[in-house]
Amino acid sequence: MALATPVRAQFYDLDGAYRCLKTPDPECEKNLRNRPPPPPKEAEAPPKPSEPEFAEIVARVRAKTVGPKDIEALQHLAASNDPRAVEVLAWCELNGLGTARDALAAYRLYRQAAGLGVAHARDNQNAVFERQLSPEERQAVLLEENRK
Repeated sequence: MALATPVRAQFYDLDGAYRCLKTPDPECEKNLRNRPPPPPKEAEAPPKPSEPEFAEIVARVRAKTVGPKDIEALQHLAASNDPRAVEVLAWCELNGLGTARDALAAYRLYRQAAGLGVAHARDNQNAVFERQLSPEERQAVLLEENRK
């Protein structure tokens, strides 16, 4: 019967790591030096620029003090189909709050809001069409909608 040489615990298993913590020896030190580096941490996403809270934006819209940063935040939210943001942005476009007045953009935003289920958005869209758009803009809208 051949005598087996003592088997050293692998450093990377729990028993080996525990043994090295309890009674370190030269083999443990060697394993510590030769262990692979830990995987790199995933790069942390840069912090998002702080967007004003939605309620604060609405308050500024009501006070007619909405600014470019507010409009930018609303545009970002509207692009992700946030129904409230689409409706508020449509109001801003229609009334020229924080941006140049653009009834055609308001019409399109109210269409988007109606598609998202916003109450009265279709009525607002129709009102913009009938009372705010020029004949040329109405024609452009009709052609645009017929292409769909």
